[in-house]
Amino acid sequence: MNTADLQFNIIFTPNTVEYLSPFVLSLLRWTDCRYRIVSNGCSPDERRMLEDFCRNDPRLEYLLVHESGMLEHGLVLDQLQEQTAGDWFCFMDSDILAVDSYMEQLREHLAHCDVFSSGHPLWHADEDILLPVSFKRLQGSYFATEDGKSLGGTYFAIYYNPLLARLRKSTGVGFRFYRWDEVAQDHRQTLQRVGLDKLDYDTGKLLMALMLAEGVRFRSADISEMRHLGGFSARAGDEPAHYYRGRLDRIACRLFGGLLATPLLYLADTWYGIRWASPGLTPEQDRQLTWRERRVMQSRDRKRRNTARYFKNVMQALRRGEPMPPVPKLGHRPAEKRLQTTAQQIAELYTREGLCATKASDQQLASR
Repeated sequence: MNTADLQFNIIFTPNTVEYLSPFVLSLLRWTDCRYRIVSNGCSPDERRMLEDFCRNDPRLEYLLVHESGMLEHGLVLDQLQEQTAGDWFCFMDSDILAVDSYMEQLREHLAHCDVFSSGHPLWHADEDILLPVSFKRLQGSYFATEDGKSLGGTYFAIYYNPLLARLRKSTGVGFRFYRWDEVAQDHRQTLQRVGLDKLDYDTGKLLMALMLAEGVRFRSADISEMRHLGGFSARAGDEPAHYYRGRLDRIACRLFGGLLATPLLYLADTWYGIRWASPGLTPEQDRQLTWRERRVMQSRDRKRRNTARYFKNVMQALRRGEPMPPVPKLGHRPAEKRLQTTAQQIAELYTREGLCATKASDQQLASR
């Protein structure tokens, strides 16, 4: 196949354009694909920024889907799919950048599947992407089940569009978030048959589960030439540089310079998981979760928040000519190393594109 025929939809949300739009430049450099830059609830200034940005390259197209307020991510994907006439429906998160070409890999994968997905978030551990059979929620970071079912992901995804359109029409299911009580009875029986009956389904997960039951060919692979920060749009915020849930987190990250972070954060995740109710569930549903699922959910949220805040501070430091912030303690050394490597790659991108502040320019600004 010709990867130049692929058009990826990239959805931008409020307060992210300044930080994440340069990532598109890395995609233009290392891929031959086209990109539709989608504004979902962005401010007027951000919309103008995206429009101007798209005028600079013929492979970019701008689309405004919602002007006032932000639509649910899955509903935007439904609209975009309905506007796609080509053979492939493609999308990726806005906090993904490329550090080398992966087009040959993409061609190889698409020759053997109907749905391809990638983009494991930098903060992930194995427990964040493999869903145990006993867990009750089908969350976004799960790419497969522990018993071998491929679920695919919705961070970076390519669907064979005629098949996707047919199944969306026949099932009446789209990419939005679903709760079990919103699932039709015939679909419930299908989900029980394939062992994917859950309390709720994150973006695209119900649709993927039904596609799996129909025999759709899924393939997932973590592409090393791609970096997905993971949750920047939802979690960067304006809060302090590090997210602490309480004293246990502070002790874990600071005691002996964080040398005991891994076991202490495991204990903290367990403690807060048991103590705090799980968001989005009724009390009755919350009681169905095991302590292990509660711990994993706490761990994932903590790592995601701190990763998002770290990279926001990295990009602010680059623009201001300030020292880079320290890598946060996530309690998982491979993830911390991925953050450190990616921060350097973002610095190289910002430098190449002339986005870093220099001492000379800082002095000129100070003298005005």
